[in-house]
Amino acid sequence: MTTTVADYRAIYDHIIAQHPGYNDPAGSPGYRACLMEADRLRTVTGPALDVGCGVGFVVELLAGPAFGVACWGADVSRVAVDRGNQRMKGDRIRLIEGGRVPFADGHFGLVTCFDVLEHLDEADLRPLRNEMRRVLRPGGLLYCSVATRPAGSNDQFGQNLHRTVKDALWWCELMQPDEIRWRRREDDLYLFWRKPEPV
Repeated sequence: MTTTVADYRAIYDHIIAQHPGYNDPAGSPGYRACLMEADRLRTVTGPALDVGCGVGFVVELLAGPAFGVACWGADVSRVAVDRGNQRMKGDRIRLIEGGRVPFADGHFGLVTCFDVLEHLDEADLRPLRNEMRRVLRPGGLLYCSVATRPAGSNDQFGQNLHRTVKDALWWCELMQPDEIRWRRREDDLYLFWRKPEPV
């Protein structure tokens, strides 16, 4: 079954509104992923974008003193966008509508996407990958994390929150990374892809 953008919005509006863990930075996979690769991320020039940012913990982290990068976020959930912007007292998070990341081509030096891809149906993965590459400038870095196991909970419609559960090889074929890391204990995969410079 393929999910529409409206369905994703309903799922994550509900989750953000109902589950405290999605509103706590201690539960943010992206927060941990950034700290794990802090030395690498500090070498990337901004601006930065976190896709599927939820309420914006990675946006806040990357824009803060530890990294000091101008950072924005994009998410499909209106609840997440509203809560994140209200918490950060600004307009740092924008709504993804119609599957389009709401930024110009080649705008970002860093695009991140943490614990998001496995939450989508297979049919929606390649278009999102292409959107993230579109907004990345030549020489920019795309850094994603993916869980390769089922989630511990279901959405309000009874489906596992991890809609696409595949092994590392499958994700590598889809994302074509330059480098991968796998944390076996958590079954988490970390993918790095640098957009080629024009010849």
